[in-house]
Amino acid sequence: MNFSPDQPLKCLLIQPKFSETNYWNFTTSAKAIGAKATAPPLGLLTVAAMLPQNWDIELADLNVHPLSDEQWNNADIICTGGMLPQQGGILALVERAKAEGKYVVVGGPDPTSQPALYHQANAKVLGEGERSIPLWLESWKNGEPNGTFETKETTDISTTPVPRFDLISFNDYLYVGLQTSRGCPYNCEFCDVIELFGRKPRVKGPEQFVKELDRLYELGYRGWIDIADDNFIGNRLKTKPVLAEIANWQSKRKYPFIFSTEASVNLADDDELLGLMRESQFRYVFLGIETPDQRVLSQTQKKINTVKPLIDRVHRIYDFGISVTAGFILGFDSEPDDCDDALIDFIQESGIMLAMVGLLVALPNTQLTKRLAKERRLISSDHKWLKNSNETYFLESGTHDQTGGGLNFITVRDRAEIYRQLHRVITEVYAPKAFMDRVLYVTSRIKLQSKHSWGGWEYRRMLRGFVYLSWQLLKRKDTRWLFLRNCWKSLWMGRPQFDFANQLMGSYLHFSKQTDLIRKQLEVSIKYENEQTNYPRSVSEMNLPIQESLPIVTCEPNPKIKIAVQTASVSG
Repeated sequence: MNFSPDQPLKCLLIQPKFSETNYWNFTTSAKAIGAKATAPPLGLLTVAAMLPQNWDIELADLNVHPLSDEQWNNADIICTGGMLPQQGGILALVERAKAEGKYVVVGGPDPTSQPALYHQANAKVLGEGERSIPLWLESWKNGEPNGTFETKETTDISTTPVPRFDLISFNDYLYVGLQTSRGCPYNCEFCDVIELFGRKPRVKGPEQFVKELDRLYELGYRGWIDIADDNFIGNRLKTKPVLAEIANWQSKRKYPFIFSTEASVNLADDDELLGLMRESQFRYVFLGIETPDQRVLSQTQKKINTVKPLIDRVHRIYDFGISVTAGFILGFDSEPDDCDDALIDFIQESGIMLAMVGLLVALPNTQLTKRLAKERRLISSDHKWLKNSNETYFLESGTHDQTGGGLNFITVRDRAEIYRQLHRVITEVYAPKAFMDRVLYVTSRIKLQSKHSWGGWEYRRMLRGFVYLSWQLLKRKDTRWLFLRNCWKSLWMGRPQFDFANQLMGSYLHFSKQTDLIRKQLEVSIKYENEQTNYPRSVSEMNLPIQESLPIVTCEPNPKIKIAVQTASVSG
């Protein structure tokens, strides 16, 4: 390289595309209000604030606009990175940069988890940027800009700067993200968060966090903020002062924001915490429920979910005006043959509208993947059975989104049957009546205390979304009367309930489309298992020599799980 980091360089930060065939990508909902993508890249915006501020920094989000030749050609350096679903896009950018002689740097969760896949990049800045970016810049100043820059030490996130939100247009996004903490105290076998960020949650101070709210407010943003923590309540003692400061900040400015976040289910056990979230105007929380079966939860080291009845916990959160979305997984070793019945019952009876149901994935470096490697059960991305536990294991993105991909290992139960069960679960829980009934049930049950005041910009977005939603659902015979029913009944419950119901029904545009796509993908997977598979469809078919076999976690036949819950009477 013939330039140094002390020069005013042109730096292009590139956010690769997310696949639209993914339950986590709410592109359809975003387009309904005139936006182009779900959320801006918080990681890259934070990196932008860590880079030398005499650089000319530009962000190109490929989920919003395609990359122009002018942007690419004008850049002195290219910085990119992201998560597993973006892997193909990251690698394509690296390949193009190398072919054209551009200096390219990668970072983020997937390069950190699988650095060998990114060997073509000039620099790999891995782990948490607050520590690794200075290592890279210092090495570059000393004449060595290339290499791998990483430290295993965790970051004091009190040093994290305010993200560069000035680099984006808020009109392009459904919501924006912030972060209060990193890490999670629990030990779920399948989770890579604890491998990337550790089990000791680190929390920003109240004053530090409200500076980020101040910046968004100064730039004119109003509306939905998602707090993208690994577990928002991982350190409750430090989170509560942050919430108290948010509530105070909101009150002084007439509540310009509403919030969502991700938390563990023990949120429901802390009324003080829930009360602070209600005062701060939290509207949605994502819970990793995974399964209603307590034995499966124990086997996968998620015992925090077994302390109290899960449905009681979900309903307790509703009592504080917070709606629950949740993740569920099929493919655990000890799940019973009728786990699909229990899952459908749980989702319907709890009233969880946004149920992210997917297949178990052995992610790089997790305890699950290490165990499966010892048990000789891993399957590579090119469908090769890795019989040798010492074989190199990579997880290439391909079709491995967690919904329709996954099961990249030999399962205890027949894998084709697991695919069929997922097909049935998403078909039933996202059938129009099942979904709309859940919307009406939660709308009538949740105890909303809405203080958020809409500004003109947000009101125009919501009005546009309601018109678009009405047009889409009224033209369909299978949703027309359900939509009218929910609108009429929620209208009599009051304005907050009416708005809430319509926001939830708006998500159906996304889930209906994604369910159809994932069902087709699952049908292809079932056909492949029946006609082409070259590896065992279950552990019982592995046929390893006895001396090579290792203990496999199994379970006894399990009667259908009975879930006692008070259900709502919903007509229509």
